[in-house]
Amino acid sequence: MATPHKLLILSLILASVPPMVAQDVLPPTSMAKQDAAAYLKPLNQRGVVRLKTIAGDFSTNQVAAIGKYAGHRITVIGRVAHLSLGESENKVLIVTLQDASASLPAVKAEFLPGSIPENSEIQVSEDGSTATMIHRNAMGKILRQDTYLSVDQIVGIKGNYKELKVGDIILTDCKIIPKEGLRELRDGKKSQG
Repeated sequence: MATPHKLLILSLILASVPPMVAQDVLPPTSMAKQDAAAYLKPLNQRGVVRLKTIAGDFSTNQVAAIGKYAGHRITVIGRVAHLSLGESENKVLIVTLQDASASLPAVKAEFLPGSIPENSEIQVSEDGSTATMIHRNAMGKILRQDTYLSVDQIVGIKGNYKELKVGDIILTDCKIIPKEGLRELRDGKKSQG
């Protein structure tokens, strides 16, 4: 039978061991940055990356990928796989980008309250296939409703790399690139402004 003294020592040892969940979030160490330079193609000056590239980087070498993307505001171009409302007050929408086969990690883009126009709100269909933007006047009257995003749509999402969480690449403070800007990015032209 364990004595109270042994139980205290055991509990102190267990308390000092970091939880397994925290190991998914690795800080961008100098080693990670060196690995990024050694193993991965560098991020272009505009910070534009295709979904297949960022997902491939994380599935190939997580430490190097964290070194490559940490601290950067990037634009990911890819396919919308799922839409959901944020689970907290500071997230209005979560957009999941993933290839149709779901064979590579997903990018989850967190849209914060400032990412949508004032007097607007986002509603997501029950099946997570469509997000609708509802525009209201100052009195709260609905002025119009527009389809904002839908599954299988190819989009450009600009956001800050936040972390790798349970295998998903998390971007935060995201914004949608307008269709004209997306066309320029896909064609490889430098956008104005």
